[in-house]
Amino acid sequence: MILQNSNITCTLQSMKPARIGPVIERLRLEAGLTQGDLAGRIGTTQAAISKIETGRTLPGLELLDRIATALGRSIMLTLGESAETPSIEERRRRVRRALGDFEFDPWARNPSAAERDSLLADGLTRERFSR
Repeated sequence: MILQNSNITCTLQSMKPARIGPVIERLRLEAGLTQGDLAGRIGTTQAAISKIETGRTLPGLELLDRIATALGRSIMLTLGESAETPSIEERRRRVRRALGDFEFDPWARNPSAAERDSLLADGLTRERFSR
């Protein structure tokens, strides 16, 4: 799914509250509104806006339309797109960015027989980690 307006495009893998909420919050802040201001414009409560923005509630299409209108922005939803799995290189890049120089040694924690067999089947020998 894609939430899009003239300044923001946010590609969402699924219609999950935790992904939509931050986009709504960003649009509200760009409009210079408080949660209470937005709630007043669309006829709901500040608590309802808070639940949407924190990902505790998934707003329906009618409510999203009212939010877009109140913010003076268009929100385009594209449903049914399949999420592309990142390439192995992209996944490795993300892991390296998150871990930095740290390298986990699965052999250091004394793996069970099943874990050992799995490591060896993947070519992850003790020697590879003893550098």
